[in-house]
Amino acid sequence: MTDVDENIAIPAPPRRRAYSYLRFSTPEQRRGDSSRRQSDMAQEYARTHGLDLDQHLTFHDEGVSGYRGQNAQSGGLADFRDAVRAGLVPQGSVLLVEQLDRLSRLAPRKAWRLLESIIEEGVSVITLNDGREYTIESIDNDPTDLLLSVLTFVRANDESANKARRLRA
Repeated sequence: MTDVDENIAIPAPPRRRAYSYLRFSTPEQRRGDSSRRQSDMAQEYARTHGLDLDQHLTFHDEGVSGYRGQNAQSGGLADFRDAVRAGLVPQGSVLLVEQLDRLSRLAPRKAWRLLESIIEEGVSVITLNDGREYTIESIDNDPTDLLLSVLTFVRANDESANKARRLRA
């Protein structure tokens, strides 16, 4: 039988790093509650799930369309993807978004490829509206995650396309 020193501190496992991404489409929405709401949701989720929410490296697209993909091409989401590729955002980290349509409102196939490109880099995407975590493993092992993501992108693109048609009319 071995003696165990009860005074030896066992280090806590490192906490996962989280990064917040918030987006809203029009400059007029700055006057609303979208930015505060999304930010508060990310802070609360990180606090209650033991994540270290990075306060220095944050990604925002305020007044940037997800329908035309500007956020993913040259906006804050593009900056996030660049930070992941550069190693500034380590693998195993999470990207917190209010819901998937904040990432993209592109055509569903393109929106899905955007989500896939993030999770293939080893970064999970967590949707704050339902707490779902999208990873390569969840997509491969649970067809529900794949279907929900695609259906969310279909709905988001359809909503944006309808808004665009109404504005043109």
